Amino acid sequence: MEYKGYFYKEIQVKDYKGDRATMYKCSDKALLEHTDTSSFTKFTEKRMKEAIDYYIGNVEYHKDLQKLNYSATKEFLKNK
Repeated sequence: MEYKGYFYKEIQVKDYKGDRATMYKCSDKALLEHTDTSSFTKFTEKRMKEAIDYYIGNVEYHKDLQKLNYSATKEFLKNK
């Protein structure tokens, strides 16, 4: 399945009762390249599309967050 050029798929999972359920999983490397996430799941296709929109609209935020995380890790390791 594709939304705005990013790919996700429908997956089958079992809930806590053992009943089958459908979820949606995205592991599109281009979408998630500026995050520490390699994949994510959503319960509905609507929520999957909302999440993809979120990642598209917040690229700069995630780039800044990566830089901050790198700096904090570097500082932590330096003082260890």
